[in-house]
Amino acid sequence: MKNMEYNAGEIVELAIRRQEFSISELSRRLHVNRRTLYNWFTKKDLHPELILQIGKVINYNFYPDFEIGFFGLCHEEELKSNTRNTQKIPEDLVFYWMGKYINLLEEYKGLLRKRNSQKADSYTVAGE
Repeated sequence: MKNMEYNAGEIVELAIRRQEFSISELSRRLHVNRRTLYNWFTKKDLHPELILQIGKVINYNFYPDFEIGFFGLCHEEELKSNTRNTQKIPEDLVFYWMGKYINLLEEYKGLLRKRNSQKADSYTVAGE
């Protein structure tokens, strides 16, 4: 069997169109502009994580479209376990990490308030 030449961007574009998924909606969900998507469609190579992320959004499995090992998985069992693990990741990673960041900022703000109130108490005690 010949080593098949593939164009990752074309494969992704074709899958999106077959799923009848709106380019505008995909760009919103991935938080990129439409021009970026069209640029990706012209690229021969795309990062496997990006392809998988697009697949999650459009509900499409790209594994059969690429050579074995393209996604870093060689066995069917590894593929199945990876699919199960991705279900634990929140759908919208941007909002997930944004929430984590906001929580961290709130904790930091609480620590600063606590430290400032301790300083104010020490000034009050020293001034008495």
